[in-house]
Amino acid sequence: MKLNFKGFFKAAGLCSLAFALTGCITWGLVSNTASRPHAEQWRSDTIKGLSLAEDSNGTKGYVFVGESLDYLLTTGGGEVVKMLNDPAIHGERITVSDNAKFILSSSNKNFSGAISLYYDWNNEEDKALATQYGFICDTRRCTWMLDGLTGSIHQKNKKADYSNVMVFHQPFTVGFYEYKATDGVPRGLVNALLPVTLTLDIVTSPLQFLILCTTRNC
Repeated sequence: MKLNFKGFFKAAGLCSLAFALTGCITWGLVSNTASRPHAEQWRSDTIKGLSLAEDSNGTKGYVFVGESLDYLLTTGGGEVVKMLNDPAIHGERITVSDNAKFILSSSNKNFSGAISLYYDWNNEEDKALATQYGFICDTRRCTWMLDGLTGSIHQKNKKADYSNVMVFHQPFTVGFYEYKATDGVPRGLVNALLPVTLTLDIVTSPLQFLILCTTRNC
């Protein structure tokens, strides 16, 4: 008996294609689903100090002085300034966590975020003073999480007087991030439509197979 391998492989191939095509509608929906928002870095800057300033609208506040841009704080910063101006606090022992992250608004003009400050205390009196400002101290170092910072980003003012900047003895880097998502069908709508598309795929699978056969001359 002569085996028809050619016909067998053709039938097997068509069966595989038919199986694959039973999910055409569902595949089209899932492949066009909008991605979840994810953070992408817009830019980074090195913060050198704090200074009192105001923007073009007359809004006064403290500014993180960066190498590239300036960052006017609309909330937060006041307690840090008070601490930096305290002669009993040793400024050279203050460090800020590097690679801090600030989240940008959709316009890339406003930001929000937090920074962590560290203070290496020298004696019990030093430690007690740090706790008054909000530091939490262990046996060697004090930590202060300064959250709720919000502000706006500005080009450097060439006329600004930076002579009174409260300098961070150890500058720190801040990364500015924006949330992005690819366009497509919202995930909530996809989840709601999946049962419908699966049913449609089952019902229309013979038609999907017939269309494939017509285009491939089965």
